Amino acid sequence: MTRNQAYEILTSLIHNQNLIKHHLACESAMKAIYEYLQPKQHGNLDKNIEESWGIVGLLHDADYELTKKHPEKHTLVLEEKIGKDLPPDIMYAIKSHNFKFTDTNPESKMDWAIVACDELTGLIIAAALVHPDRKLASLDEHFILKRLNEKSFAKGADREPIKTCEKELGIPLNDFISIVLTAMQKIAPQLGL
Repeated sequence: MTRNQAYEILTSLIHNQNLIKHHLACESAMKAIYEYLQPKQHGNLDKNIEESWGIVGLLHDADYELTKKHPEKHTLVLEEKIGKDLPPDIMYAIKSHNFKFTDTNPESKMDWAIVACDELTGLIIAAALVHPDRKLASLDEHFILKRLNEKSFAKGADREPIKTCEKELGIPLNDFISIVLTAMQKIAPQLGL
């Protein structure tokens, strides 16, 4: 599946523009995490693998509008609709980000990356919206870390999955925040921030 095909699927299933932006943020974050995790050999990245990571981010919540009242079905409905069109590792990663309900436990770095960045992208967007100029460009990892540690801020963002970046990806939390924030800043116009 190409990125364009994945985007068409996303926009056929998700109509809320803020949710589309969330998917774009996760796509960008997943690609940046992949890039960070790859050994710097001759400066080359496997573009096919990078695109696979991006597709996981782009489609991870694509059935959200269909399953928002039934979290136990989230990702499983998507699997029914398009699972046969996706490589198994991509579908597995998508399902694993809802492991609390799907019993599909994250195993690979790609699986853990979507678990960790899904909540963080939402927290970063919430932080941008409370910042005086409401722009991603004005944020840094210290501002995000401060918001992450405020339990009263963005109460819907589960902090525990974000923190798995350290144990499961080997990326210190500050670095992880910086990677995801920088990726989102690069697509700020698409995110409206």
